[in-house]
Amino acid sequence: MENVVLSKIKNLTLFTSRNFNLLLYIIIGVCVVLKGPFFHPDSFAFLEMALNRSPLYVLVLKLFTILFGDNYIWPLIGAQFLATVYAVHYLLRIIVKQFRPHAIETFVLQFILLSPSVYFNYTSGAVLSEAISYPLVLLVFALGFKAFATLHIRPLLKSAIPLYFLILTRGQFIVFVPVFIALGIYISYQNKESIKKWLSLLVLVLLPLFTNFSERLYNKIMFGYFENNTMNYVHLITTDFYLSNASTVKVFDDPDEIQYFNIVHASLEKAGLTSQNAEDRNESTITVFNSEFSDICNQRIHELGLVYFQEKGLNYFEQNRALNKLCKGMFFKMIQFNFKERIRFFAKNLKVSYGSAKQLLLFILLIVYALIMVYKTKTAIFKFILLGSVLMLANNVLIAFIIHAIKRYTFYFDWILFATLIVVFNAISKKIRHEN
Repeated sequence: MENVVLSKIKNLTLFTSRNFNLLLYIIIGVCVVLKGPFFHPDSFAFLEMALNRSPLYVLVLKLFTILFGDNYIWPLIGAQFLATVYAVHYLLRIIVKQFRPHAIETFVLQFILLSPSVYFNYTSGAVLSEAISYPLVLLVFALGFKAFATLHIRPLLKSAIPLYFLILTRGQFIVFVPVFIALGIYISYQNKESIKKWLSLLVLVLLPLFTNFSERLYNKIMFGYFENNTMNYVHLITTDFYLSNASTVKVFDDPDEIQYFNIVHASLEKAGLTSQNAEDRNESTITVFNSEFSDICNQRIHELGLVYFQEKGLNYFEQNRALNKLCKGMFFKMIQFNFKERIRFFAKNLKVSYGSAKQLLLFILLIVYALIMVYKTKTAIFKFILLGSVLMLANNVLIAFIIHAIKRYTFYFDWILFATLIVVFNAISKKIRHEN
């Protein structure tokens, strides 16, 4: 009789928790609709299929505009939100299976994972690539963690599919590839697999080549050139231009490099957009850089470069290609010339990507402690903390080194600290109940 009662209570609790989970999805969905669609400057570049946009989101928008014409926006938002719901639900299933959190803890974590849809940049309702890159990040993490926790290579290999689409949506996530290769090596080593079975990891090793080829193929079909996007070194050199002064020109010997540097530096000086200008105004150099990055990079380094090569008779694609090649040669000379200042600036930008130096230190300590505990205990909870913190660090390091460390590029793992607290307190409470 007692077992029957307990079984009914358990079933009722399960039913109630599922109802609450569904209710939360519905409430968040309604909020997404009420907030309405969000358009940003980048939204129109995606809609117009402009050059130097990551292919996947451009193609997604094209598909919806073909299917729904001018009425594409609400079907698009619905699809984006459903993609987020699916990713959140999939990740929660894996977390619940591994840690058995209380229904309330699961509910809180569900809300935290869904929260980017209803605050800050409102991912699900925005016409931006983040609308699909965020759910893809959650899926990639979920599969990676499942492989790490169970020491099965199959989920890791499955992650190559969403990771492929993720990189084609936002190229910054190429940094996940070496992390997942290392994870695959660890799993294969722990399972003492033969060298022959290690060959399956070639899927991850070759993934950058697949994405590179896909991007080139897209540009060939769209613009007639079998080449990659042409903004990589334009972005990369932006920090160096910001930190430069007039004497930096002496590191160049190529006439094009000298002339282009003088044009851009003069424009930045006139607009007050160098680190020296910011210091003269007693402003934070890192704050000015992050708030004015678009003016520095897009309006000056990029636009002035296109004009420079347009005057040489090149078409639009050729202008972009020539500019990227020119910036590539200049970047290595400029970073050698101002290496120490570049590294100091990177460290400041990395702190911004985490919110503060204390938060950066906290995550570094989490990584170190979790790494030690994974080595000693191999328990799932420390694997969860380690993988999430390492992926967050990898993304933030890349962003901080290349561009401005704004939330739009770094929000993807804001949930990991809350999730860590939930799984840790869940484990502690279970231990206490067991001892009593």
